[in-house]
Amino acid sequence: MRRSATLIGISAIAVLASGCSSDSEGGQKAEGKERTTSAASSPAPAVDAGRDIQAAVDTTKQSTARIDDRIRVTGMGQDFTTTVKGAFDMKADRGSLKVSLAQTGTSSDAAVPLDEIFHGSTVYFRMPEEMNGDTGWRSTPRDEAEVHAMLRAPLNDPEFVLRQVSMAHSVTAAGEEKVNGVPARHYTGKLNHKPLLLRMVKERREKAEEPMVKMGDGLPATADVWVTRDGLITRVLLVCDFGSAKVSSTMNLTDLGKAVTVASPPKGAQAVPAASVDGPLVG
Repeated sequence: MRRSATLIGISAIAVLASGCSSDSEGGQKAEGKERTTSAASSPAPAVDAGRDIQAAVDTTKQSTARIDDRIRVTGMGQDFTTTVKGAFDMKADRGSLKVSLAQTGTSSDAAVPLDEIFHGSTVYFRMPEEMNGDTGWRSTPRDEAEVHAMLRAPLNDPEFVLRQVSMAHSVTAAGEEKVNGVPARHYTGKLNHKPLLLRMVKERREKAEEPMVKMGDGLPATADVWVTRDGLITRVLLVCDFGSAKVSSTMNLTDLGKAVTVASPPKGAQAVPAASVDGPLVG
């Protein structure tokens, strides 16, 4: 599952922390728009907003959605985007995702693809265009998969992103906006080292934890969430920006509560240990 394209790792944080800046551009176009709109709104009490976010996470995890997640890494000579698209029934723990990795701005033909099927406690995955010709399906336990890079979910699991959001602190309400075609309440908060290092592989977590803990509230990591009037999350924006390097993840959830079609698990998939599943495509 390894590729020559290397994404920035969390282990670089000790170096990046000394060059913090909030002036870098990066991210999706929607990111700048949402932040500009929210700046003109009046914040609400943090405790109430935090409860709203937790309630929205709980409600969304009992629903269905179309998933469109884009994770962009910029800085230190890199500019890559990972795209995750598909459908998910979070209550039934079933979903189908198509993942691609490419240098930002290049043609989709240049992207490296990955197919994933979530079925209960197992995730099935394959590379449909493998250089060595091995395009067979593999399977691994969902709850054992680990994270290898900043703001990535293990095996691109969208429910993991919701869990990270539920760990945000200093959350405030920032008004109502129209997102993905529906009115939604905007909340903004901060992320400390705990959600950023959640299920991180041991060697990278150990290198990153001390400098991140030392930064405390100065850690330049934020979470923005948009919640529909039905109490469902329709967008999540996670950002960690050190100026010289930045990671942003924008996950849109649409067709909330509507029936979704997900692929059946493939037969004859080779079971592999979660520790062997590595590389930028799998988180």
